[in-house]
Amino acid sequence: MRHMLTWRSTLAILFLCSLLVPASGAQETFRPYIALDPPLVVNLANPTRAQYLQIVAELQVESPEDAAAVQAHMPVIRDTLLVFFGGRDPAEVRPVENREELRAEALGAIRVALETHSGRPAVDALYFTSFLIQ
Repeated sequence: MRHMLTWRSTLAILFLCSLLVPASGAQETFRPYIALDPPLVVNLANPTRAQYLQIVAELQVESPEDAAAVQAHMPVIRDTLLVFFGGRDPAEVRPVENREELRAEALGAIRVALETHSGRPAVDALYFTSFLIQ
């Protein structure tokens, strides 16, 4: 009898412990920031020499559904940013004061492109984590 009680107790403890361990196919935790990876590199309009802008950025979303839309349409987002920043005058993108306006305009362009392709604007914010002109 004592052996049977120990066996049942052990089985019950193992069952309860298995409930605490996530399944291998468990869904990942939602992350509200999605990296623009690899960094975006565009040509700037400089008639005297080749000049480039490299942007490392994060896109902020509010839901897993928005995150899925951003991931599914990342080529559209990258193309929108290439067109938006490419060919600009270096004097326009260099001043720090202009970056906030450029970021707001770029965010608007991304939201319009996503609305067109996915039916939802999906991105709530755009953050530059690196903005390098060479």
